[in-house]
Amino acid sequence: MVFAALHRIYTGFINPPQARKQDDAIRFGLLGASNIAPVALITPAKSHREVIVASVAARDRSRAEVYAKKHGIPIVHSSYEDLLNDTSIDAVYIALPNSLHFEWALRAIKAGKHVLLEKPSCSNAEEAKALFNHPIVKAPNAPVLLEAFHYLFHPAWQTYMSLIHDDALSGPVKHAHAQQYLFKGVIPPDDIRWRYDLGGGAMMDFGTYTVSCLRQMMREEPSEVIKTEWRAVPGSRSDQAESQQIDQAMNATYRMESGATGTIIADLSSSGSWPLLPASWSKSLPSIGWPKCEAELGEKEVESSESTDGGKHFVQRKMKLWNHLAPSVYHRIDVEDTHSIRRDGTLLRTWKESRNLKSYSWPSGDKVKSAGEDWWTSYHCQLHEFVNRIKGREGSGVWVDGDDSIKQMEAIDQTYEKAGMKVRPTSKFELSV
Repeated sequence: MVFAALHRIYTGFINPPQARKQDDAIRFGLLGASNIAPVALITPAKSHREVIVASVAARDRSRAEVYAKKHGIPIVHSSYEDLLNDTSIDAVYIALPNSLHFEWALRAIKAGKHVLLEKPSCSNAEEAKALFNHPIVKAPNAPVLLEAFHYLFHPAWQTYMSLIHDDALSGPVKHAHAQQYLFKGVIPPDDIRWRYDLGGGAMMDFGTYTVSCLRQMMREEPSEVIKTEWRAVPGSRSDQAESQQIDQAMNATYRMESGATGTIIADLSSSGSWPLLPASWSKSLPSIGWPKCEAELGEKEVESSESTDGGKHFVQRKMKLWNHLAPSVYHRIDVEDTHSIRRDGTLLRTWKESRNLKSYSWPSGDKVKSAGEDWWTSYHCQLHEFVNRIKGREGSGVWVDGDDSIKQMEAIDQTYEKAGMKVRPTSKFELSV
């Protein structure tokens, strides 16, 4: 087990096999010399015969040159505009500050480039509607535009979803929970995540994942944000009014259209909760918890041989998925089914059945989905589907469409509004179009 995990980590994140590139490989340009691009695109591209990372542009050309040399990128452009004007580039990966996503995604689409756009797609729902409903984006044969929620594309998440929604024992979802923590001290005080004007805040980072997970598990949209609790970034800043708009952590509770409820925890600076230390000692110490998603399903009546003497067989399922963000490293799906036999409202018998599952690759019998290796990261899986969409191939069917991205930003805006905070600021770039 340990050897298999080390193999997946080494092969998926550090040294994937080098693929011989096809003549019609998609040539990517990077808008921004970001820290996430090596994991999200550069490394997965090495093993993909239809992808070449060909260029990079940054606000500081010298920084882009160092970045290009480090990652073996042959072309450095002096500006984002120069990269978009490069006719040899087919697609761009945008991992700029959140406040720049709308503008440069739209500029790239107008330049005829396919766009892999880091989450969140935009700064707010107004921008998302303007981007994903833009006439150029909606036009026939428009460039491909994808918000990069990579976790969705891995077999682990899709297996988890099938056990919630498509299994014979699955009832309706009554409650769901998603949580993500980053331990205190990882993000420096001057990081862009703490700047309101750049679209910062916990809800715009880890919060995007937790809201996305919640919406996926519920398969419906929040109709109400019931309550929020948030923690501001501590310490003084030159602009105190702006600092009060930045959430270091956000807890929120939602009511869905069906009446089901959901909760999220997104914390970019987690501390305390050390089980062997007094709270007064550990409250300032960094701490971290596994990324986790949970779903509690409603009871469902099932046909089975267990039903006797006129009794009816009911099942209620609870689900957990651990580490959905890096499932290729390790993950576990916990399934607990509580069975009951009842007759005329009287409980005759009850028992529980529990199991743990892992899913590092698609079932081998599915020729479409089985493409890939068990060491593929969620980013490998995402890139594979992005290429399939560009090439017009069927693929796994997993996708994030524009309507989903709009609803995602609407839920984030609603959360900020319930917290008494401003939604992130709107770009002035062609928003009226």
